[in-house]
Amino acid sequence: MPETESKVTASTESPAEYEHLHRKRKETAGTVELAEVVDVWVGESELVCRFQFDWATEPIQRRYDLNSDRDIGKVERLCEANGLQFEQASHLEGSLVELEYTGSQWLPRPEAAYTDGAGSAVETFRAEWQLLVRELAQSPAFVRRGIERVRALSTTQLIIGVILVKKVAIIAILAHLLL
Repeated sequence: MPETESKVTASTESPAEYEHLHRKRKETAGTVELAEVVDVWVGESELVCRFQFDWATEPIQRRYDLNSDRDIGKVERLCEANGLQFEQASHLEGSLVELEYTGSQWLPRPEAAYTDGAGSAVETFRAEWQLLVRELAQSPAFVRRGIERVRALSTTQLIIGVILVKKVAIIAILAHLLL
């Protein structure tokens, strides 16, 4: 057989093997693919979304705990990305969502800020700030009043307050060292 001729062989791969190889090629960290939300189930304390790629037979399932502020934030971002309110989460069914492979799992891109090790620094900071505000909103009344007063301060008042707190802290440290 001459070297210029190539030998053609029929593929003996089964559909399952083909999907496995295709999936492995897609599952590299940073890969972004569109998936359709095929099912949304909302329960008393849990919300479950199933995402389906057009190249895979098995859907990807994500569970969100409705008692967790972090998970609620994830669902809110997912809804906002599709033009919906949190209360309309069940209407996500049929919408397209970008999923990113993080190296171990497929993660909806809108919720990256609420997931450790994913999302930009600005997104993560904003998400953590929102979670802190939610926690403080559930705190005792005197803490909420204090936060409202701090938020009502002008920039000049805030700067003067920081300077005074620093001076009081220095005096307290000096008094502790001297006594």
